[in-house]
Amino acid sequence: MNKSNNSLVEIKQSPLHGKGVFATQNIAKGTILVISHMVPVHVNENLPELLATLQFPWTDEYDAICLSDAGSFFNHSGQPNAEIIARDFENLTQTFAAKTTIKKGEEITIYYNDAFQAFIQQ
Repeated sequence: MNKSNNSLVEIKQSPLHGKGVFATQNIAKGTILVISHMVPVHVNENLPELLATLQFPWTDEYDAICLSDAGSFFNHSGQPNAEIIARDFENLTQTFAAKTTIKKGEEITIYYNDAFQAFIQQ
């Protein structure tokens, strides 16, 4: 298990897919979970699959690759318990927070986007 530099979460094997982010304690709705560092890449950049899985929408012209530990490991859910609440374009960070109350040991998930949801439902 890899501890995030945030003591609220840890990274470990996920029953959903590969590794995931899990709560190390009960977390209240609205609590900031992780502030991840981001690196912009042009939307037309053809990234290797390993990097593409770390890619988030950023601006009309750029996506961003998540470089922070926990922010890179959130798995997708159609009913997520976390969400992105802020993008800081100047400091290149993205903030994830609890969308619902999260119980200790529960996997923390986010909703990737509608295109991804349609893809996994096929």
